[in-house]
Amino acid sequence: MSKEKIWHLFSRKLSGEASQEELAELSLYLEDHPNLKFQMDALGHVWQQQNQPDRDYLEATYLLHLNRMKKLGVEPRHADDVAEAETAEHVKTVSFLYRHKYMVAAAAFVAIFIAAFFVFSNRNPQTEMTAEASPAQVKQQTVVTQYGTNKNFKLPDGSVVWLNAGSKLDFTNVSETGDGTREVYLTGEAFFDVVKNPKRPFIIHTSSIDVKVLGTKFNVKAYPNDKTVETSLVQGSVEVFVKNRPGEKYLLKPNQKLVLLNEQEAPEIGKKTEINKNANLAIIAIKHLTYGKNDTLSIETSWIRNKLEFKDETFAEIAKKMERWYDVTITFKTRELETEELNGDFSKETLRQALDALRFTTNFNYKIDGKTVTIY
Repeated sequence: MSKEKIWHLFSRKLSGEASQEELAELSLYLEDHPNLKFQMDALGHVWQQQNQPDRDYLEATYLLHLNRMKKLGVEPRHADDVAEAETAEHVKTVSFLYRHKYMVAAAAFVAIFIAAFFVFSNRNPQTEMTAEASPAQVKQQTVVTQYGTNKNFKLPDGSVVWLNAGSKLDFTNVSETGDGTREVYLTGEAFFDVVKNPKRPFIIHTSSIDVKVLGTKFNVKAYPNDKTVETSLVQGSVEVFVKNRPGEKYLLKPNQKLVLLNEQEAPEIGKKTEINKNANLAIIAIKHLTYGKNDTLSIETSWIRNKLEFKDETFAEIAKKMERWYDVTITFKTRELETEELNGDFSKETLRQALDALRFTTNFNYKIDGKTVTIY
């Protein structure tokens, strides 16, 4: 795919004009180009936070970037054809002056982000993810994902992280070289592919557990509002320390996961699992990873493939995943529906398509009002 087409699709995505087919095409391409995905995520984050500039400013900015791009030998496409097509239905009622400004704004939008691409292409991604603007004065390095998005990036030591929606990772204490441990602080969910270094253990801190590794692939899910905290091991070995069990540690083998529940009842933990239960301590279970039919990758890590998958989970727990996946709020009118156990997987489906699919196995209705979904 050419750079021109990539950034054209990206601009349509930001403006809300991209079709489902275009969004899917862009998503599939970015899965194989994580560095470019990071650049677009960063630009998208800036775009969402910025106030809309006035049209005079857009026109001046467009001319400035146009001159700069011409000096670089880049000739941007003229926006006349695009703007004319988009305003064809209103051409008789829209004044020439307004249409001219609209074309200038559209061209400026594309030019600004193409110019930003040249800038971002020559920067270190880790610098862009820091909380401070000046690398020389960086004190805290943090990545945050909003609902409906996830990110893939490298840490300074070369380890790779996939950060799921609604999550935060502080990696201030991870350097490329040096002595001591490599430590990160996680809220939410992340998959880690840690570079092996026996002299420098890698530790993930969450509110309720710490996970220590030397070099391996594993997933940690620690959302504050979820009933469980999970560590799922794909490759290698990990040690899990539960914070309210001083001196105890749990060693996981590949295809195992540790499930921690800080409640007195544990409906998610089956009778066949190994359970440690004490009235004053957390409930802990060691379980096997879950695999779909004819699937070599576990359901626990399916999200890194942009796939929302679940098996024998309650509707209430699935709703939490769908909230983060689709950036919505889901409420239930009846308790009975919350406890229904469902199976399914979604990747490119819209929210409405996903809800309609779930209705094939469970009798319920729903109402979508903006970003609020009511199940009844």
